[in-house]
Amino acid sequence: MKTSITKITLQGFKSFNKKISIPFLPGFNIVAGPNGSGKSNILDAIAFVLGRSSAKSLRADRLYELIFNGGEGKTAAEYASVTLYLDNSQKTFPFEDGEVAVTRKVSKNGLSVYKINSKTTTREKILELLSSARIHPDGHNIILQGDVTQIIEMNPIERRYTIDEISGISEYNDKKEKAQKDLDAVDQKLKEAEIIISQRYDIFKKLEDERNAAIKFQNLQKQLIVLKGSLAHKKLTTHEEQIKKLDENLVKKEELNKKLNEEIAQIEAELDKRESSIREVAGKLIDISKRVKIEKEVSELRSKLLIAKDRLDSNAREVDRINSLIDKLEALESRKVELSGEMPRAVQAILRLNLRGVLGTIASLISVPENYRVAIEVAAGPHLNDIVVEDENVASYCIDYLKRERIGRATFLPLNKIRPILFRDNELLGKHGVVNVASKLIKYDSKHMSAIEFAFGNTLVVDKLETAKILGIGKARMVTLDGDLIERSGAMIGGHYLKTHPKFVETATNKEIETYINRRKELEEEIKSFRQDVFELEKKLKEYAVSETTKELIDLEKIRVSSEREVDELRERRKKNHGRRINLEIELNTAKIEKAKLEAELENVRTELQQYGQIEYVDEKLYALENFIKKAQREIEEIGLVNLKAIDEYEKFKNEFDQYKEKYEKILLEKKAVIDMIEQIEQRRMEVFNKCLQEVGSNFNEIYTKMSGGTAKLELENPADIESGLAIEANPAGKKLLNIDSMSGGEKTLAALAFLFAIQKYKPAPFYMFDEVDAALDKENSLKLAELIKSLSKSEQFIMITHNDQTIKSGDRVYGCTMDRGETKIVGLEMPPK
Repeated sequence: MKTSITKITLQGFKSFNKKISIPFLPGFNIVAGPNGSGKSNILDAIAFVLGRSSAKSLRADRLYELIFNGGEGKTAAEYASVTLYLDNSQKTFPFEDGEVAVTRKVSKNGLSVYKINSKTTTREKILELLSSARIHPDGHNIILQGDVTQIIEMNPIERRYTIDEISGISEYNDKKEKAQKDLDAVDQKLKEAEIIISQRYDIFKKLEDERNAAIKFQNLQKQLIVLKGSLAHKKLTTHEEQIKKLDENLVKKEELNKKLNEEIAQIEAELDKRESSIREVAGKLIDISKRVKIEKEVSELRSKLLIAKDRLDSNAREVDRINSLIDKLEALESRKVELSGEMPRAVQAILRLNLRGVLGTIASLISVPENYRVAIEVAAGPHLNDIVVEDENVASYCIDYLKRERIGRATFLPLNKIRPILFRDNELLGKHGVVNVASKLIKYDSKHMSAIEFAFGNTLVVDKLETAKILGIGKARMVTLDGDLIERSGAMIGGHYLKTHPKFVETATNKEIETYINRRKELEEEIKSFRQDVFELEKKLKEYAVSETTKELIDLEKIRVSSEREVDELRERRKKNHGRRINLEIELNTAKIEKAKLEAELENVRTELQQYGQIEYVDEKLYALENFIKKAQREIEEIGLVNLKAIDEYEKFKNEFDQYKEKYEKILLEKKAVIDMIEQIEQRRMEVFNKCLQEVGSNFNEIYTKMSGGTAKLELENPADIESGLAIEANPAGKKLLNIDSMSGGEKTLAALAFLFAIQKYKPAPFYMFDEVDAALDKENSLKLAELIKSLSKSEQFIMITHNDQTIKSGDRVYGCTMDRGETKIVGLEMPPK
């Protein structure tokens, strides 16, 4: 359903003093006239009656200034009144009349009176009635003087406000604002609830800690009773078992003591018998010795025999001592290289092991004359610390040891595998200045030959460097007496030789070892001689034993010796048994004391156990139970004083706290619901805005193309943010794309008008009013604008104020305005159809 302006009646409004009615028909209505003729006042009057509240937008400082003020002999009007008649043939408005009259009257005191069909009403009612037909006092269908310039001069944010307005997102803004207020209210409730909960929580946590401490204290007390009861029960069973074992042990010891006493008595009786027998034999020996003269010789032989045996034993001990010394000296000799201070740690470690099959280092196995020391040391180089071993198995074992212990590396020379390097250039031997092959200048055990030849066999010792040069550098490996080395490769190594510790330690160790070995041989010869003497003496003693008297004497002596030995054995047995009996009696007494102590403790434990009543015992060892008890007691001490009432107080307070917590959670849910609603509003707001922007942008491009032949677009400065500014860009035909701020005046006007028409197309109104919008356009663009409006006026009502001839020619009718003594006169002219 549509409507349009059918007529406007003015009286006392600006330059219209007398009451005048101007009919407006559908189509393109032109209001023309010279400047100052009052033609713009017609549009001001329409805006006034529609309910505009801003006097400045009506080109006045105050509303009463809209009243005709007289002049040139005319009387000023008492009021200004405008009535706008709108077509209601299609029942656009809720009235049965075919036409609706809206009146606004303002008096000199600035008060406005509104009427609908001559009935007084309020401005709000007027606005409500007009809005139902998409008529608004500040609508974009009313473009007054300066509105186009305002569009041009707007910043991007202000232009975006236009899209906000026409898209209707203000509705969502209001909803969002209301939701935000609700959110603020919820936040306030949430803060209040948080304060209460925070205060309650502190009390709650304190009570909870006290309650937990009280419960822990009670549990520990119960646990302590169970542990103490379990300990007492464990002690009871342990003591009972110990007493039982002690009883069994006491029985065994009593039986053993009885047997010992019986055995000692038997030994005493046997001793008495043996001692009596010895006395009897001794008497007989005394009688026989008086009769036998040969006893003296036998005695001498025995003395000699004892002396010989004693010397034999002494020499044997001396041989053992000498063997020990030889071992120590040989060990000292095997480590003598360490005295130089240059032996690698790995080599030292192997030598300290004293392994069988490890013979020593090259340095320790050779003897070097003093005048060849430097040459031999240089010739050997790193080989001095090579370790000579019997075979590759010994070498492998040593290498594994060094790896396992992470000590270092060493070179091993297995005698069964190492190949000697022999000197082949024999033609050099005997020449002037040649001393000899290095291996021939040192002394060593022949069994070490292959290792020594490996280290020294390929090196020739010469007196000086000049000799080596004469013989030929590189012809053989040579070393001078002062330590200059010439390799077979031609490399020459020399300079001042810094003597450090001697590599070959000469000591008296070997001589001492040799001396002790000789002494051992002498002692072994003496031992052999003494054994022969003992054999001869014992043989003679046996010969004396052949006589009857001597035989009897010897037999008695044997009996005496045997009896004395048996007596000694019996006495020793008696002594041991006496000691065993004493120890056994001590053990018996100790066991009886221990039993008495355990029985006393058992009684105490029984008494203690009764106070714990019926409890479930913990089956652990004594030390474990004691540790548990100490731990429980320590924990009880750490807890300190407890508030046992806190258990009941906690439960009561917890119920209250849970209620507050539940309320708090409800408020949180309420907040979440509000936030969700805000998000939904914002989402819908963005959808509405973007849809509007897209449609207006499409309209803008379409209209601008019709007006200029170019293209145009609208877009946000930040497409992701609908709060960002709105950019208007266009490229007039034949030109590049420009922002509206970079266009010429006419181009700006054309783009601004296209923008306004795009808005109007998006949100069409019953009529459109333009006030000199073509003032800045040239003839060509004015014609394009006029043609556009002409085409649109076929379905819409346009009222346009203009000076432009091209526009006037395009109108369906023209209303001419003139100024007569301060009062506007108007005349209408119907234009011929084209």
